[in-house]
Amino acid sequence: MILVSACLCGQRCRYDGKTKENKTLMGRLDREAILPVCPEELGGLPTPRPACRLVGGGGDDVLAGRARLVDENGVDRTEAFLKGAHRTLELARSHGVQRCCLKAKSPSCGSKRLALQGGALPEGYRPVLGVTAALLLANGFPVEEIP
Repeated sequence: MILVSACLCGQRCRYDGKTKENKTLMGRLDREAILPVCPEELGGLPTPRPACRLVGGGGDDVLAGRARLVDENGVDRTEAFLKGAHRTLELARSHGVQRCCLKAKSPSCGSKRLALQGGALPEGYRPVLGVTAALLLANGFPVEEIP
């Protein structure tokens, strides 16, 4: 079983109500073995919703209580992101997920370069993980970031 960001599967669950369907990825995966998830919707956020940014660190920092997620209106959405990440982890465990293909540049699913509130990351930055990506990696699930 492969856990895949639902937006990559063609579901309209992104913050802007759009999809980021990745036909190349879907073509190389067996659709019977895909578990599509949207951690932000699992956390109770609506679609569409205001865009969110990590503030004070990456997903690993959010999990440790050192950072948070704030939407473009200044509303703290940290609890919804944490709830969605934990529900995604529960699904991964209960469905015997072997690996995860997650959407790049997402405050939930991103596993490489993410924008932090305040602009671009400085040279020599460490990779900033999304909340769900950080939780899955911390629990031994391999994560592949998909553009």
